[in-house]
Amino acid sequence: MHSLIFFLIALAILIIIHEYGHFWVARRCGVKVLRFSVGFGKPIWQKVGKDGTEYVLAPIPMGGYVKMLDEREMPVSEEQAQFAFNRQSLAKRVAIVSAGPIANLIFAILAYWMLFVVGVSGIKPIIDDVHPASIAAQAGLNPSDEILQVDGKRTPTWNSVYKALIQKAEYGERTEILVLTSGIEQQYALVIPQVSIDQASSILDKIGIEPLRPAIKPVLGEIVPDSPAQKAGLKVGDVLLSSQQQTIDNWSKWVELIQASAGKEWNIEIQRNEQRLTLTLTPQAGDDGKGRIGAAVDASQSTIPQELQAELSYGPVEAVWQAVIQTWDFSSSTLKSLWGMITGKVSTDNLGGPISIAQIAGSSAEQGVTSFISFLAMISITLGILNLLPIPMLDGGHLAMFAVEAVRGKPISEITQMQIQKVGFLILIMVMFIAFFNDLTRVFG
Repeated sequence: MHSLIFFLIALAILIIIHEYGHFWVARRCGVKVLRFSVGFGKPIWQKVGKDGTEYVLAPIPMGGYVKMLDEREMPVSEEQAQFAFNRQSLAKRVAIVSAGPIANLIFAILAYWMLFVVGVSGIKPIIDDVHPASIAAQAGLNPSDEILQVDGKRTPTWNSVYKALIQKAEYGERTEILVLTSGIEQQYALVIPQVSIDQASSILDKIGIEPLRPAIKPVLGEIVPDSPAQKAGLKVGDVLLSSQQQTIDNWSKWVELIQASAGKEWNIEIQRNEQRLTLTLTPQAGDDGKGRIGAAVDASQSTIPQELQAELSYGPVEAVWQAVIQTWDFSSSTLKSLWGMITGKVSTDNLGGPISIAQIAGSSAEQGVTSFISFLAMISITLGILNLLPIPMLDGGHLAMFAVEAVRGKPISEITQMQIQKVGFLILIMVMFIAFFNDLTRVFG
C-alpha cells in the first residue's frame, strides 16, 4: 500500500506536468482547450473553469490528455474555426505537441537544481587502497589520498568522482586528478580505460582504486527487479546477518563475499522485522566476472563518522548548469538503453512496468525527500524521452508526421493518419504487454 500511494503521487505529478505543457502552449497559441484530464475513464471529479476548459480527474492513472478543439474530431462553427488545432500553422502545432515532453525535461532540471542548491550528502572520496601495477598505482596515487578534483571539477563525494570518471570512460581519455596527500595538494595524470555503459559500475576497480567506506549496517535499501536478490526472496528493509553460519556485520564484507561467489549457491540468514529467515542466494556473474545480486544498501540506517561526511552543493547560478548536465547525462543513458533494446544488445527484461515503478517509488520515498525528488526527476526524463520517440500515438509520432508535412508542403491524408495511429496502438500494446509480463515475472517468479 505504501508503494502504491507514492506511485500514484509520482504519476499524478508527472502527468500534470506533461499535460500542462501541452495546455499552456496551446492556450498561448490561441487554441481552445476543451478538456484537461488527469487519468483515463469515467470522471470521478470534474469542473468547468472560468476559461471554459473542463478539468477532469479520472480513475485509470496511466496517463492523461488535453483535448483541443479540432475539426477532424467534431463539427466546429465558422466563428470558432480560428481556435481549432488543425487550423494552426505548422510551427504552432509543433510547439504544442512538443511542449509536453519539454515540460518533463524542464521539471527534471528544476528538480536537480533544487537538489544541488540544498546539497546532496555523500562520503569523502578518500582512497583506502591502490591495486599494485594498476593505472592508479602507475600514476602515483596512494592510500589515504583524498580526491579533490577531476579535470578541474570539484569532487567532494565519491558519487561526484564516479560521475566525473564515467564521462571520461565513455571514450577512454586522459584526465587530471588533484588529490590531497599528507596535507599537500598534488596533481596526477591518469589514462581512463574505455568502459561500456553496462560496465560503468566497475570503473574504480578498473583504475585500481578501493574507496574508503565507513562500516555500514547491511540493511537493504533497494532491490533490482528480476535480480538474484529478488529471486532469493530478499526485500527492502531486510537485515543481512550471516552466511553459511558465519556472522557478517557490515556491508563491505558482504560485497566482498558476493563478488567472490559468482554462480555459487549459499544460505544466508536475514532478519525481517522480528523474524529470522534463512534464504538461498546465488550471485550472478557480471561482465567483469565478479558476483552481483542486484541489491543496494540503505546507508541511512548507519551513522557515518563526521570526518567522512561530505556534501555536494552548488550556488544557485552554477546549479542551473549542473542540473542541465545531469539531465543531459541521464537522457543520453536512457536513449542508449533504448537503442540497445532495439538492436538486441540490451535485454527487454530490463523493461519495467507500473509494478516496478511503484516499488522504486516506495523505496525512494522511504529513503527521504531528496531520494524521492531524484526519482521523480529520472522518471520525468524517461517519460519525456519516450514521448519524443517517433511512434504513432505518442507526441514523437505526431512530430514525425509534421516533419513529413513540412517536406511535402501539405498534411498527410486523414485515412493514412488513421492507419498510422493503428500501427502505433499495436506497438504500444506490445510494449505494455512486455512491461507487464516482466513485472508479473519479477513478482511471482
